[in-house]
Amino acid sequence: MAIFNPSNQLLQIDTGVASTYLYNPSLGFAPWAGLGENQVLGQRYVASISPTAVNPSGTPAIYMLVKYLSTSAISTANLTTAAAPAPVYWTDNTFTTVTGISTEGFTTSPLAFPAGYMILNTVTGVGNAGTALTSAMLVGAQILIQIGGYLKGAYAPTAGSVGIGAWIEGAAGTLLTTAVAAASSATYQPFGRQMTVIASGLCDVLVGTDNF
Repeated sequence: MAIFNPSNQLLQIDTGVASTYLYNPSLGFAPWAGLGENQVLGQRYVASISPTAVNPSGTPAIYMLVKYLSTSAISTANLTTAAAPAPVYWTDNTFTTVTGISTEGFTTSPLAFPAGYMILNTVTGVGNAGTALTSAMLVGAQILIQIGGYLKGAYAPTAGSVGIGAWIEGAAGTLLTTAVAAASSATYQPFGRQMTVIASGLCDVLVGTDNF
């Protein structure tokens, strides 16, 4: 079968860890990506997380390669960095570019178009030489977002009917979500379901935002 469109079926994360992948071509080097391959945006990367002796295969998780590009790059609203996996939105109908600021989301109803959780953050995103994640590195960079599977320690909902099983939906603002009770219908397409009680502002999430 011939493939006539841009395609790369061999997405490889040089660090081996989705939460440390970052490649910003404008910097001329890749502090996390190792070789810094310029991959095709939109590719999926399937990994296994949290293997144990009892479950050596771990739990499957699905990631997608996207670009983080806040349109408020020169304003005080611009997202700099996050300290845990954070909710992001699609910015346009290419479904390859994301932002953490809800007002920059796609269409007049951005909360209806969640992209997933940005995995790169200041806790895990430390480069080979101890390079700390900065906004200059993040804005315009290729990163991975999680679009399916089990996610540990994500930013938890800050409002609504929080609790195990609750739907997690977008909320107006930066890196914010709200919760809808498990027995209720979600108002918007949810980021996923809350899997654990909230501790220190974080919870585990069963992510479900893949658009295919």
